Amino acid sequence: MKKLLFITWSISYGYGTEKSLADILNRMDYTEYSIDVLPLFKNSESNILNSNIKVLDSLIDYEKENFDEQKALKHYYDILANPLKFNKLLKNRYDCVIACNHNAPSYFASYMNNTPKVVWIRGDMNELNYHQFSPTTVEYSGIKQEYNMQKNVLKTFDNIVVISEAVKKALKEKFEITENIHEIPNSVDIEKVKQLSQEKIEIPKKTLFTTLGRLDENKNQILLLKAAKIVKETRDDFEIYLLGDGEERNKLEKYIEENDLKNNVKILGFQENPYPYIKASTATVLTSLSEGFSLALAESAILDTPIISTDVGIAKELIQKYDCGTLIGYDEKELADAILKYIEQSEKSAEKENFHIGNEFDIQTELERTVQVIEDTIDKAEKKKKMKRLPYPVEKIDYYDLENYQIKEELLYILEVKKDNVKYEYLINRKKDNNKLIVFNNGAIAGGNVKVPVFQRHSWASILKTSSVFCMDPTLYVNDLSVGWGVGKNENYYLENSSLILKTIIQKMKIALEDTVIYGTSAGGFLSIIMGTYLKGAKVVADNTQLDVSNWAFISAVDYVMGYCFDNIGTALKYPERFNVVDTFIKHNYVPKIYLHVNLCSKVDNSMQLAPFLERIETMKNIKEYNNIEITLHYEEKKGHDGLSQEEALETIYKILDV
Repeated sequence: MKKLLFITWSISYGYGTEKSLADILNRMDYTEYSIDVLPLFKNSESNILNSNIKVLDSLIDYEKENFDEQKALKHYYDILANPLKFNKLLKNRYDCVIACNHNAPSYFASYMNNTPKVVWIRGDMNELNYHQFSPTTVEYSGIKQEYNMQKNVLKTFDNIVVISEAVKKALKEKFEITENIHEIPNSVDIEKVKQLSQEKIEIPKKTLFTTLGRLDENKNQILLLKAAKIVKETRDDFEIYLLGDGEERNKLEKYIEENDLKNNVKILGFQENPYPYIKASTATVLTSLSEGFSLALAESAILDTPIISTDVGIAKELIQKYDCGTLIGYDEKELADAILKYIEQSEKSAEKENFHIGNEFDIQTELERTVQVIEDTIDKAEKKKKMKRLPYPVEKIDYYDLENYQIKEELLYILEVKKDNVKYEYLINRKKDNNKLIVFNNGAIAGGNVKVPVFQRHSWASILKTSSVFCMDPTLYVNDLSVGWGVGKNENYYLENSSLILKTIIQKMKIALEDTVIYGTSAGGFLSIIMGTYLKGAKVVADNTQLDVSNWAFISAVDYVMGYCFDNIGTALKYPERFNVVDTFIKHNYVPKIYLHVNLCSKVDNSMQLAPFLERIETMKNIKEYNNIEITLHYEEKKGHDGLSQEEALETIYKILDV
């Protein structure tokens, strides 16, 4: 059974995107999928999901007793700013996470490393168009920042689903995204909608118009009220129902009162079954500033009720395809004229025109396509992230058997040494004709999700003039980390254990530590330098390495290691030597012979690592054994954080080993 997480704004009401999501989730096969839903906000005790769907605690619960909004919002933004905090809220691991809209749902979903991801864009991406504002305004800078955040976040998703051609077009024009996009329109349970529309309700004798949706600034119902005021100047035989609730209700009620519209406009609040009102209406009105789709328009057309709508969502597509309504601008006079036109048409004929929508918005089609996208996302991520076990023979021994173990010669094989239930794995190639050794350490593993030993550069073994050992950092097995810096778990320091085991292995290879070079780049360079303090006499070549993990540019990676490798931050702080090479030197009173290679064109390596390292090391006193550190500064604009080529690295190491 596959476990899915859906992150959405809310599940309290049965309109719009919430209803569309519920219609799909309630129909998914619960024998195939275990579904959790995380609503960011809880606005009501009502729940429109089936009992087999688990609803997680919302981040902000407006229904909570003694609710403190200021405290709740602070909690929400703290989590939004801290991926590790968010991940710790989740008790389960998921086969796929689905963000049910852009903005916050997509931000939170992007925090879930090593999890296949889908973002379902149900809103209008044009709301992130900061160019509509002057560059000197607060709106410009605020929306531009949000646009940049969204652009970066969208890159983390394996698939993107859009609900209309308009959203697809906005993705292309605003974000230059054209790949891995699936268009799946919101659907309607057509038979159920038609059946529910038969429910008897009390309707006015006047010509009825209905608008459906949350009463908020984006839905822009105030435009409809202003149009109603103009219509009333001409005739009084119409009535408008507002179905919905929200923060704009008081403002709208005040306008109705002040403009003598009480006999023409009524706010009915949220209606569990809005369809009889839609069916009884002469037209459904939508005045939104932005919409990704607008389910209400599709449902209205299905019930053969014309639509009067601003150019949002699928309004233009529906009207052009089915001739089922009128498109308007944001002008109350234009809207008033459209209302008057439909009043006059209803006087001429009470019969509604059949729009012949057919099964275009069939819910079964949406369900099948939804499942298909989720399965495709899981498969795609598996192919991208899955690491195969390397085709080398494996020998497994217990740590206590290491003293009596004989290293194989002229055989590339994996030695697994188990100590305190942790596997320390080494890919060994002992050549008879060479008593020099190169030790390799892993850097970050793209995508993480490490289930088998990873030995970066293992293919080099066949071309090396020397013997070689490739080391696996067991920290990478912890909660699917992509980088671990050897920190281990709590008091158990994996890099120390690995280094001491390796020291014994090298002795059994009958190779002197003075004839050994430890090599690594980035995080692998950090491991190599610290390993060098345990293997006294060995030299270290570290390329574009981290020297202070806490200052690494990708701070979220550091947060994950701190969060998953230690029970609490206090434990982590007890071991500064696991995160900073200078603290390691001080603890061991020893600095190995180090050859540092740094690209001056890489800010993360030069400004953020090398410069602070040099400043810190000049204050280091009382080191008993100090070997020189040679620094080679490269100037390679195109390389950035990428290290030496294979040819350059081996040339450097062979020179040190005098091979």
